[in-house]
Amino acid sequence: MIKFLIGGSPCTHWSIAQCKARETEPDGIGWELFKNYLIAKEKFRPDFFLYENNKSAAQSIKDRISEELETPLQYINSALVSAQNRWRFYAHNIPRVEQPEDRHIMLADILESGICDREKATCLLGTYDHAGARNYLKKNHGQMIFEPVTEQRAFPVGTTTDGKAYCLTANYAKGSNIKQTVGSRKRTLVAERVIPPAAFAGRVVGRRINEAGHRDDYNPDIPHIQRFEVNIDPQKTNTISTVGKDNMIAIQTNNTMKERKIYEVRNGKILFNGVRYEIALPDGFYTIRPLTVTECCRLQTLPDNYCWMAKKSHAYRGLGNGWTAEVIIHILSHALAGIPKNEEIVVLSMYDGIGTGRYCFEKLGYKNIRYFAYEIEKSAMEIASTNFPDIVQCGDAFSVRESGWGLPL
Repeated sequence: MIKFLIGGSPCTHWSIAQCKARETEPDGIGWELFKNYLIAKEKFRPDFFLYENNKSAAQSIKDRISEELETPLQYINSALVSAQNRWRFYAHNIPRVEQPEDRHIMLADILESGICDREKATCLLGTYDHAGARNYLKKNHGQMIFEPVTEQRAFPVGTTTDGKAYCLTANYAKGSNIKQTVGSRKRTLVAERVIPPAAFAGRVVGRRINEAGHRDDYNPDIPHIQRFEVNIDPQKTNTISTVGKDNMIAIQTNNTMKERKIYEVRNGKILFNGVRYEIALPDGFYTIRPLTVTECCRLQTLPDNYCWMAKKSHAYRGLGNGWTAEVIIHILSHALAGIPKNEEIVVLSMYDGIGTGRYCFEKLGYKNIRYFAYEIEKSAMEIASTNFPDIVQCGDAFSVRESGWGLPL
């Protein structure tokens, strides 16, 4: 049996991004959170320990952490193994850990669509759900992606034979209507593409159909799929039943569905809210979007579907507060060098988050794992436990201070 203590106490109180009441000395709430890790280390007595936190913590705090853990700090930028710049310090007792080899993964390599204006993403944060184009362009916070606009969204209606507009007259405002354009062809208008409304609004019913696409409600021997279609009699409800989807209402939408704004890039600058910002994009028109959850999983070198069960905001928070998996795998691989894959691994994870540590051990090929996690954020626990139901959730990290504390080993 080999015992590991892993974790990183919340950096909220130490981070340089903390505008108010940032702690710069080894005391306060941030230090009390770290002390839980120290207490766990003393009581658990692991063979190997690994502690991680934000590089931007004050030097006095980092020096004290190094002193308490009796090891120097190792600084690693996730950019070596991923598409984001993410500087973190790691304190551990694992020998001969060198810097990871640069894998030359660029931001463009992990995008589902669109283009980017830099090689590496800005550091993914737990507050990414609130990221916007303004903060990205003005403060370099919250990576945004640019989608080129190639579709023609507007075109002229009513032109002369040589493709020119009809003569602009003083009474254009009175006569600029579709009748004047299509009928007498004396006015020129512009047609803008819109998203059409739904074709029909009415009651919807779930229909059972067989593989050939025909309705077949009663033959249990034929595989079925289910689809939704409009009831032929929208004035009557379907038969009331215990299944909620037997009665649903389709609501007609209007043609004012929200579209992303279009921004122009010209001569290496983008015009945003009246201000021009320098940007490394080809001239053209773009919409601006945030990273998708899938792209954020890729930034943290996790599987694309790792956060499929979570709300978008919860996924962003969990990923932004979490570890870059491949950095952790790189460090742990040195501790596990030469250890048989069937060896029992017992892990105590402090401030576990979304269970990235559990993923890393399995990615290294170890299956005989007993994993105890201290975490209190429900959305993070949901992501971790859905991916790894065997995780033992232990609750609040402060419970390690209780007398008689121990794990059921």
